[in-house]
Amino acid sequence: MESEYVELLPRVFSVLGDARQTVVDDTCLEKLLDCFRGITENETELYILQRIPCLTNIIVNVSKQKDIHPNILSFIMRLTGLFAASENYFIQLEDNGIMSHLFGNPRSLGTEAWEEATVRCGWLLGIQNMLQHEAVIEFLYKYDCIDEIIRLQKDPSIFVASTASQLLANILSFSLQCSKHAALGNSSKIQLSNKVTVLHSTNWPDCICAITGHIEDFLRSDITSNVQQALKLLSKVSGTRHPVAIILLWPKIEESIKLLLKGDLTGIGQPLAELFLTVSRSVPSEVLELKFWELLGLLLRSMNQIEALTLASGILKLKNCPQSLRMQAVTTLFQPLNYIIAVTSVQTPEDAALLDVSSDCRVDIENRLSRKSTCINLLCQILSYLWELLQMSLQTTELPFQALMKSVVTVLQLCIGTAIPITSTVVNISRHLIGCIKVQRGGIDVLGALPQWAGIEEVNSALTLLHDYISNPDTDCTVLKKSFEALFRWMSHCIEPVNSHVLEPKLKEFLHGDFMSVMKKRLFDVHWEIRDSTLEFLGQVCFQFKGVESFCQLFGSCGIPHLVLELLSDPESYVRASAITALGKMNYLSPKWQMLPNENSVTAVKANILSYLLDILNQDTEGFPRRAAIEVLADWLKNSHMLSSCELENFIPVILKIGSNDLDWEVKVHTLELAEAFIDHSASNLSISPCAVLMSNSTGSTQVNVFLQTLCEVGIFTTLFHALWDCDRPVAQKACEILIKLKTIASGADNIEILKSNGQKPSRESFSNWLSYSNLNLQNVNDIMEILIVLDLEIQHQQLVRSSDHIESSLQSLLEDILAAAENSEDGGADCY
Repeated sequence: MESEYVELLPRVFSVLGDARQTVVDDTCLEKLLDCFRGITENETELYILQRIPCLTNIIVNVSKQKDIHPNILSFIMRLTGLFAASENYFIQLEDNGIMSHLFGNPRSLGTEAWEEATVRCGWLLGIQNMLQHEAVIEFLYKYDCIDEIIRLQKDPSIFVASTASQLLANILSFSLQCSKHAALGNSSKIQLSNKVTVLHSTNWPDCICAITGHIEDFLRSDITSNVQQALKLLSKVSGTRHPVAIILLWPKIEESIKLLLKGDLTGIGQPLAELFLTVSRSVPSEVLELKFWELLGLLLRSMNQIEALTLASGILKLKNCPQSLRMQAVTTLFQPLNYIIAVTSVQTPEDAALLDVSSDCRVDIENRLSRKSTCINLLCQILSYLWELLQMSLQTTELPFQALMKSVVTVLQLCIGTAIPITSTVVNISRHLIGCIKVQRGGIDVLGALPQWAGIEEVNSALTLLHDYISNPDTDCTVLKKSFEALFRWMSHCIEPVNSHVLEPKLKEFLHGDFMSVMKKRLFDVHWEIRDSTLEFLGQVCFQFKGVESFCQLFGSCGIPHLVLELLSDPESYVRASAITALGKMNYLSPKWQMLPNENSVTAVKANILSYLLDILNQDTEGFPRRAAIEVLADWLKNSHMLSSCELENFIPVILKIGSNDLDWEVKVHTLELAEAFIDHSASNLSISPCAVLMSNSTGSTQVNVFLQTLCEVGIFTTLFHALWDCDRPVAQKACEILIKLKTIASGADNIEILKSNGQKPSRESFSNWLSYSNLNLQNVNDIMEILIVLDLEIQHQQLVRSSDHIESSLQSLLEDILAAAENSEDGGADCY
């Protein structure tokens, strides 16, 4: 700890213990605890107490005051617990009577104090903080603290009740880990069955028996809330740092769990599912006996449809579980979708076997799909779970992709009205789903995750459906955006080398239909969100398909580039920005446009783009278009073939000057990225890199001088030094990083002498005056190298990468705030924000 902190702490704690002082703001106390918690992570508790011996006296004196404020008492409890994590200090406090006073019988604190929720919470959190050694367990049982913690699970304060439940789980888990029986948890095979009842004999410590007895009583209770509390507690035990605890506990609670599964699951199905899933995730699969999985399968069959979906999704996310259980989960998850396939198909679907034959299940699905609210809720939940599973490629091998594709397409067709209802049931479902944005969004998300498993039939089905959504004037803006995203994935799938010979002709047929006409209409839609999404899609497709000659020819001849150019004057800034980005991507296609008969107009578009971008960067009043313009220019420069050497020479100085003087910090950062791209481009032409420091010949030295002179003439150094002192930290940080790279290159040339600065180094305010005083010129290579050496760029970079509030959020600043508030109590609480 810093000596400044040590000097301030006694004064601060004197303020905290003075009942006459204004109570310190709660946030200050929380921050003070966080600071101590951070210190104890790096230094032992005893070392800190040795450095600040007054802490013990402060804890003793403050805790014994009768009129202490509840917030201060809670703080002292938590702080005491933090240091009592050291067994030696715990024993010392116990000998002083502090442990029994603060954490023994809570009633000794006084009825009035204990009635405060903040005191009860501080008592629990203090115990939690010290729960690092067995002496704490012995202390808690000795003073009947376990019974009090059990009672606090039903505290009227939700936060106190939740803290008590978590503490009880941690105590049980820690006790079992510390017991001599915990060693059995490290054996190669432990079965969760009655074969290990020996572990639950009277040899268990009294503390464990008290908690497990409470759990067993509540599991057998007729009161639902008691059963829920016990199940949630067990879930928390299995989620602690010591999963061995649930291994040892399971045989003791297994019979109670079986009885629950055979009864009514109303109100307890969800916590039961959470318990099984938590155990499955925390305990190695080889440890779990088959009987455990059978109970989980029984639970899955017994739950109602909505709760079963959640459990099925959780089972499918498990890394290891029996294949039969996984297939049961797949069947459960697909039941509603397969039902929809069954009622909308003229013929019996091939995957009908996945539909559970249980009449009760079918009736449940029919009832839910017959009402609009439950129908939409059910389908949204299924689609959400399916999308999550499709993101986990290793866990999706069991999914029936053809059936999934068919069902999702059917649901989306019902939503848009393109499916033909053949029964009254389908007509009813269609009425619920027509125009339902929530189901459309979920379905299209799933559809967009399916291309990698698709064949030609699925590709044709997906492209047709997405075309219907994109061309439908009633499609919602957010649904259209997702449709474009899904279409981009399906189109990209068609041109992958493995699939291109089969799927590319199908894509070509799709694009040569009326797709381009639809795009043109969408570009001038009345809703700016649709114009924006269309531009984003076109930009992505142009970049992705830049190597597909047939697409380049089609795109160059369809007239879309001219329409995008018109959108540079759109009244909405977001649209102008997207138009700029799209044009930047379209320029990648332009080399192949010249093969077209109408090449003059296309070449004119290409020639105008650069001048348009410069006008936008210089004149647009909104930040988004200017950011997009400089990003496109930087991207072109990184891909140097996009700009000719003439364009580089003529426009880079202009771009740097405009961009570096912009008021938007993001524009300035992108300008620096463009400068960095120019530096890399120039260095590569001269075969120069940071490895130039290893060069020791005159040729290398000459090359570096030529390189640096080029940067001077373009205005790179003027831009970088201007940005180095920028008031926006990201701008200054980026400039500093580039200058460090240039300094590394420059220091490799033999004719560079290591210069030492005389006098004070320049600051932001004095830099211009320092240049004039030192007679240094930013267009002169030697002067530039002197500046690079004089500036402590490495130290400046260290300062820039630190958080801007590192001083204000420090412990010293916090302590000073508390003292200042105490001296000026009439001004209110401490300024800790």
